[in-house]
Amino acid sequence: MNDSVDFEKDFGFARVYTIELKYRQQPKLDRGLLYEKMEQYTGTIEQPRATGEDTAGLAVGEANGTGQDNLIHFFHFNYMVQYAEGEMPAQTTLVEIDHRPAADYETAIQQCWHWQEAEQTLNECSYSLLLADMMASGLEPKSRLQLFTGALRAVLEAAPCDAIYFRESDKLVEPGPYLAAIEDGNLLYGAMNIRFYNVEGTGHGQEERLMDSIGLAALGIPDVQCHYYALTPSEVAGHLMDIAYYLFTHGDIIEDGETVDLSEDMRWRCEHQYALAGPHRAVIDLDPGEPYYAGRQGNDEEAASAE
Repeated sequence: MNDSVDFEKDFGFARVYTIELKYRQQPKLDRGLLYEKMEQYTGTIEQPRATGEDTAGLAVGEANGTGQDNLIHFFHFNYMVQYAEGEMPAQTTLVEIDHRPAADYETAIQQCWHWQEAEQTLNECSYSLLLADMMASGLEPKSRLQLFTGALRAVLEAAPCDAIYFRESDKLVEPGPYLAAIEDGNLLYGAMNIRFYNVEGTGHGQEERLMDSIGLAALGIPDVQCHYYALTPSEVAGHLMDIAYYLFTHGDIIEDGETVDLSEDMRWRCEHQYALAGPHRAVIDLDPGEPYYAGRQGNDEEAASAE
C-alpha cells in the first residue's frame, strides 16, 4: 500500500475504537469496583486526584452539569502517547447510549457462526452502554488493544452485560466465552471476525467463495482475505486465523509476492489489495494457486453475498 493513503478512509483505520455492551435489565454500575478493576487490568503509574478523592492510579473525570452525568472518563497514565505538543495519556470513556434494535446488527448476526443465540439475546435487550477509547490511536496496535481489552474486562466485571458488539469487527460475542478467551490470551476473540461468503453472479460453473477477516485494519494492520474454489471453509478459516495472528503479533511485514508456507506442499502468495467485501479497507489477499484461486481483485466484478 502507498504510504500516503488516508489511514481512516483508505486503510480502514479507526481513530476512535468502540464497543457496545447490551443489557436485558438496566445496568447497575458499581463505580468503586470499576475503578478498582480498571487499575488492576490497565496498570498504575501515578495516583492523581480526581473529584476530590484518591482514585488509586486513575484520573477519573465525571461530567457534571453538562447533560452527561452518565459519562465516566479515564486517563491511563501508563499508556502514554507522543504528540508534537508532548505526551498525553490514552483515555477511555464509558457512557450510556440509546438502545438499538436487533435489526441494526443484521450483518453481524449473519456472520455469528460461534453464537447461535445472538439474535435472540439482542431481541431481549433494552439497554446499552458504549465503551470508547480516545487519544489512543497513536499507540502500537497490540498495546492499544491490550488497553482496550483491560478496560472492557473491568467494565464487564463491574456491570456484567448480556452481549458485546465490537463495531470495528462487526462481531457479536457472548460475555462468558469472551472473558475466557481473554484469560487464555486470545486478544482478537472479539476484535476480529472471520467471515464467509458465497459469491454470486460469476457464471463460472463452480462454487465460488470468499473468506476474510475484519477488525485488523481498524487497528492499523491489514486484514486478510481468500477468494477461492474447492477448498474446505474450515480449513481456509484456520489459515486466515493463523496469518491474522501472525500479522497482529509481528506487524505488516509480509511483502507483495512473498508466500506463506502452510504445509510442505501448500504455499499461498500474498498481495496487498483492497477488500472485496465491505467495508472498504486494506487487506492481504491470499492466492492458494491453481486450481483454487478465484481471481485477482482487480478483475473481479461479482458481488459477495452471505450464505
